[in-house]
Amino acid sequence: MDVRAWLLVAFLLPVARAAPSRDGELTDVDRKVMTTLTGVRETPRALFHFEPGAISAADLDAAVAADVAAIGDLEKTLAMKYRGRVHFFLYPSIAAMTALTGAGGGTVAFSTGTVSVHQAHDFRGCHELVHIFALQFPPQQDGGGCDGFVVEGLATALAQSDEGFAIADWGACYAKLGLLPDSLQEFRRRWPEGAKTGVHPYHVAGSFLGWLVEQHGIAKVKSWYVDSTEAHRWFGKGFGQLEREWREAMGKRTPPKEALTHVRRKLGLELEPLPEAWAKAKGTALFDGKTTGGLVAERADGWKVEGGVLRGSNDQPSTWSHLATVAAHPARVGVRATLQLVRGNAVKLRTSGDRELILAHWSSYLSAGAGFVGNDRRKIVPGRWYEVVLVNDGGRARAWLDGEGLFDLPGGWAEAGSGSLGIAVETGEIEVKSWEVFDLGK
Repeated sequence: MDVRAWLLVAFLLPVARAAPSRDGELTDVDRKVMTTLTGVRETPRALFHFEPGAISAADLDAAVAADVAAIGDLEKTLAMKYRGRVHFFLYPSIAAMTALTGAGGGTVAFSTGTVSVHQAHDFRGCHELVHIFALQFPPQQDGGGCDGFVVEGLATALAQSDEGFAIADWGACYAKLGLLPDSLQEFRRRWPEGAKTGVHPYHVAGSFLGWLVEQHGIAKVKSWYVDSTEAHRWFGKGFGQLEREWREAMGKRTPPKEALTHVRRKLGLELEPLPEAWAKAKGTALFDGKTTGGLVAERADGWKVEGGVLRGSNDQPSTWSHLATVAAHPARVGVRATLQLVRGNAVKLRTSGDRELILAHWSSYLSAGAGFVGNDRRKIVPGRWYEVVLVNDGGRARAWLDGEGLFDLPGGWAEAGSGSLGIAVETGEIEVKSWEVFDLGK
């Protein structure tokens, strides 16, 4: 199921969330469609409602078998026995379901009330079942309840995949592309708003809840689910620490190349990855890991080398502190740096001809003509190391972040001349493990 459909269910289908009828089970929308879905198939675990003749016998058998199996699988995953029977409302098509229920366009399944799941007969997945099962999680005394981030996050995590790729790999792709939320707490507060452009919020929440299950087990996650205002009670760690560990895990996870390609295409980020020849090109260090020899600092006290790491700091509001090479370099050159923004606003790399790449925690920018072009889908996160490559390839301005295309402007730097190379920090502190120039070859 496309998770965009799940989002439509929660926020575009208030009728589907109508209060249960007096028997505590079926809702008004359930009873409404039962005037058309008059056929019933009963099993010990579920009841299936369908329109006689609208679904073939073979398709009905397949749907019943799949949904009953899903109940059993989910009971094992959640380590619980579901009490009662689930009502499945099966439709011959998405269009038929939309017409009968008023579901939003693109919705292929939704849950309603306490026991009901509506779906196209060929839908396969446990997302909506998780919502039904979660209503039977043991309550906690004085529990603070849960929110949409947790509710949809667990359902997405247990669905395991979307569009053919693991939910965890969606999270890893977003991490690699610099597209995770800047603050998970703020993202959760604004749920489902606040995701970066093109990023589905369910993927983010699902990767976090899935990681919690992997690290702490389903029992603790279920307890937190019904008392999710306080993480430390169940995990021994505050939400902020859990977020940091999750980000680290997503950063370390290597998603399949096919997944990265899919996500880049989906988000319109189909820039060419860093060419292998340039990735492996031997560079000439611009600082030797011991001193700032051969470099000139705009503020002498703002730059130093400690433990083999170049450190730059600048506490002046909205200003840059620059460090530049004494020697000039030709226009056609490649610059590579491994760095992190420890705190503050932004990092800058400057290549020959005063052409600049700015990496801010809110966006990325590349100089072009008299101004800059931006890319707010790719940006750096303070406290994380990145490899940055900046190239003037015969006037073609190109930049990469961790090997992923960031900018590609044909002819963007055609007028650039030779000059010094530079690095800078705006109102904050940076650390640089390496900074080098390399030959682009012929």
